[in-house]
Amino acid sequence: MSFELPPEIKRINRQLESHFGISTDDMCPMWRVVWSEDQVEKRKSDVTASGIQLLSPEIMEFKKYSYIKDRFLLENWVIIPEFQQNELCGLKKSYECMWNFSNAFGEAVQPTFEACKFVIDAVNAAKGKSSLRKYVEPEEEGNTPEAIEKRTNKLVEELFGDESGLLLRTVTGEAAVVPSNYGDGTIK
Repeated sequence: MSFELPPEIKRINRQLESHFGISTDDMCPMWRVVWSEDQVEKRKSDVTASGIQLLSPEIMEFKKYSYIKDRFLLENWVIIPEFQQNELCGLKKSYECMWNFSNAFGEAVQPTFEACKFVIDAVNAAKGKSSLRKYVEPEEEGNTPEAIEKRTNKLVEELFGDESGLLLRTVTGEAAVVPSNYGDGTIK
């Protein structure tokens, strides 16, 4: 069953293609957001998907991310190392997952272009292609400590979602927030 990408994910993919480009030899976008359940790949294997041992390897189609359920993923178009090309039926390039949009509790987080761009910049910096040290805050939003903290909190929310486990529980009265200085005499 194929999942139709929502319009906002299609928009993010257009932005990623426009901002980070395409591979000039095969016209594939360098980065894309996909649904984990839709991704399959052909591999040579001597074991079937159900675990039956074969006498000789055969080319079979497997779910690429069988270990990641119902999540959006950020993938990068990369060159496959030569020693793995035989297993992947001679493919020279493939999309590989660089980010799983879920929080620490395994709950889905909705992708945004800004979150994707941050991950891509971090991956590129780790590869030595660029440096995050050169990152400049957008001036139109201001560079006050409060504005920087607001943008940072927004980006953390976009990447990780609500990891507190308290989502809406303080609003409904199921949970209460106790200040860290409670009980030292400063709260009245």
